[in-house]
Amino acid sequence: MSDKIKQKICYFGLSDIYQEQNWLEDMARKGFLLTYTGYLIYDFAYGEPTERRYRILPEKRKKIEQEELDIYESCGWTCVRGTHASTVFYTDDQNVPEPFTDAVTKKKYYVKRLLYTFITTIALTFCILMNFKLNTNDFVFNPIEAYYQLADKPSPLIYIYAVMCPLLVLFGLVFIFKYARLIWQLKRETFKRTSGFKARRYANMIVINAIIVLMVGLFIYVIFVPDKRVMTSSFKEALAYKDAELVRFSEFDPSAWDEVRANMTVKNDNKDVDNPDITYETSYDRNIMMTKMSSEDLEVYPRTDKDGVSEPKLMYQIQLYKAKSAKIAARFMPSNIAEELDYKGFDVSEKRIRDMQFKYKGLDYAAYIAASKKDEAPFYKQMLFLRKGNKYVVIAYSCPIDLKSKVGLFAAKM
Repeated sequence: MSDKIKQKICYFGLSDIYQEQNWLEDMARKGFLLTYTGYLIYDFAYGEPTERRYRILPEKRKKIEQEELDIYESCGWTCVRGTHASTVFYTDDQNVPEPFTDAVTKKKYYVKRLLYTFITTIALTFCILMNFKLNTNDFVFNPIEAYYQLADKPSPLIYIYAVMCPLLVLFGLVFIFKYARLIWQLKRETFKRTSGFKARRYANMIVINAIIVLMVGLFIYVIFVPDKRVMTSSFKEALAYKDAELVRFSEFDPSAWDEVRANMTVKNDNKDVDNPDITYETSYDRNIMMTKMSSEDLEVYPRTDKDGVSEPKLMYQIQLYKAKSAKIAARFMPSNIAEELDYKGFDVSEKRIRDMQFKYKGLDYAAYIAASKKDEAPFYKQMLFLRKGNKYVVIAYSCPIDLKSKVGLFAAKM
């Protein structure tokens, strides 16, 4: 960079074009004369302090015909070329008339361009809100509530949706308001150029820098503090998995487990291979909110038909969530219950969820549900939800044993 050039960050957007003009004029009075407009960095040449007038056209320079630029220059206005989404003109003659005074020019450049950006900002903000809906149970406008709903997701995702997305939505809503107000005033010809710019510049600076810091923080976290996720790829690994806090199926129904264990391998070309009619998996995970998330999943099919759609004769799934605090477990549980019931094919309603609850000594929460005729024929016929302190357990089961009668077995490990 030349010694005669000073670079400054421009914290103004298209909705701040009049504040940006005032900022450039203030820089000129300090002896910094604009020479180039980058996407974010502007170049200023050192010069004599002057009362220079700046005007900004909300269009890229390359979209302006050279003939039109020549007309501006013949009228006393010089174009500053650059890559910014707008074009800057200036003049040192205080008596030169405004370059964009007629209604046609305003409609063609100002209103049209700002309206396009206004609609784009609305679309982007809506997309962010839709991502909230996809990753939570519904639209969640409270970042704290979203934070707890996403407690079982990978840490970067929690960071993005609980911190970055709310900030970007707020940023978008502010821009939508500013664009709408500016377009309305321009169309009604009631806009008066404000003499201020410092408050708008500082506000934009804080928001933009906050987003940059958060993005850098996310990048550092993803690289240096990765989550730990381990999933089994074979029956051998699943059988070797150790977790004293899980009620394994071998403890839940020892006689059925002995039969399953005896049939886990079959012969294939005189080699022992995993039985395709049995699915047995374990997993372990942790993130920024959960110190441990572990599970065991067992499915046994009577046979595998040509379409692979046989209804299983045994299904058992247990998921343990061990949160960093009892508060996290308690706030995460309601959304997880609704999600689990819906995913497993149970008809979900607030009344039914309330009716599921029952009291059990030593547990903070206990709920049991059995499939009924109104449910969409779920494979898992029974589900149990238990919480004590920072531990929350979800059990899904489909077989003759009454799952509720086994609460004591699960509670003993909590």
